[in-house]
Amino acid sequence: MPHAVLDSSEFVLEAPDAFRVNGRAYTSQAVFDLEQKRIFEKTWIYVAHESELQAPGDFKTAHLGSQPVIVVRDAAGAINVLSNRCAHRGVAVCRERAGHTRAFVCPYHSWSYDLTGKLTGIPGRDDAGGYAEGFQQPEGLFKLPSVANYRGFVFASASPDVVPIDVFLAGGAAQLIDRKLQQSPVGRIRLQGEPFIGVYQGNWKFQSENIVDGYHFMHTHRAFVSLQNKYGDTTGDFGVHKGGSTADMRRNRLSGNVLGSPYGHGINQKPAVGFDALFEGPYADYYARLTSRHGLEETQWIVGAGAACIFPNFGMIHNQLRVWRPLAPGLTEVTVFPYVLEDVPDSFNQGLMRSHERFYGPAGYGAADDVEVFAMAQQGLRASLDDWLIMERGMHAETRLDSGEIEGKPSSETVHRAFWRRWRDLMDHPDGGQP
Repeated sequence: MPHAVLDSSEFVLEAPDAFRVNGRAYTSQAVFDLEQKRIFEKTWIYVAHESELQAPGDFKTAHLGSQPVIVVRDAAGAINVLSNRCAHRGVAVCRERAGHTRAFVCPYHSWSYDLTGKLTGIPGRDDAGGYAEGFQQPEGLFKLPSVANYRGFVFASASPDVVPIDVFLAGGAAQLIDRKLQQSPVGRIRLQGEPFIGVYQGNWKFQSENIVDGYHFMHTHRAFVSLQNKYGDTTGDFGVHKGGSTADMRRNRLSGNVLGSPYGHGINQKPAVGFDALFEGPYADYYARLTSRHGLEETQWIVGAGAACIFPNFGMIHNQLRVWRPLAPGLTEVTVFPYVLEDVPDSFNQGLMRSHERFYGPAGYGAADDVEVFAMAQQGLRASLDDWLIMERGMHAETRLDSGEIEGKPSSETVHRAFWRRWRDLMDHPDGGQP
């Protein structure tokens, strides 16, 4: 069957002093369907953290866009990513979010598969009403050809020709992940408790844009800003979302930089605010350990506020991992995985978790604000008489780095332009274009 044709110039308009995205890129069913093939089956997709798969038989379910998969550690310790579809009649063989098993058994006819996906049992195979002697038995569940682990973060791709993971993450993406891990003196995190799963009425790309958007915070989260202005750190700041006057918060938001990657990643990093005071507080020993290992300047970035959108649908912000899954052009599932740092005081992790709950949790301030805006954006895109959206903020103040990344000011839309350039390249090339 021939590949669908999409003229990206109808959706992304770029000129030296202009960058516009057509609203139909968020609303079209044809675009949505093509994204599943051209993006989610052609590039690296985050599927698990190794702390979820500690022992042989540990598994979790995940998705590559609309494709359901099982991520499982086998008896040899390898992590396999398998299509969650029985080779017999297509039934999902695993329905739990996560767990431990010795084998996967289809609930329909009990065909069974081992932890590598190999078919190990067909009930009644040799019965009179079973299968002929020359029956061509399938090998088992489809095994994704590309699986990679970057410092505990497991990525998979349905493409055998995807670039190496260190190339995919090179530059700011790897730096952001490294800095998040280096908040632990031993460089490790562990996912903690059950994830928070929610659904919003808007396109999946809104979340990709929002998680690294430095422009919206003082506006979308105005009620939270007012709360911080009144109560400061007594609301449970714990090093993130610093309180103080509105002017102080705006200055904090305008510190640091953003990076846009040729592979579509967006990075937003800010050095720690009030850094010197940390060495006089209750966790002075913790900060001293980090400083002795990484140096004073780098530690200020490590313990600062960093966020990432790893193209296309994986994010890191505060002490959480975030995955968003496209369900329909106007419907998206978001799963938030809080994590703790290894080898830090329990009270430090508890403080991080309370701060996370305050802003990002189900009853927090941030998530409710953002998903409301996503729904309003999807609603607004029904007005298509003037369909081009403006993504030109900060274009005049960018620097192209030797790495191929583009550096912008903290509230620049540099990160959004990087995302849409990569989106355009992949949507234009049936076999997955490279930067």
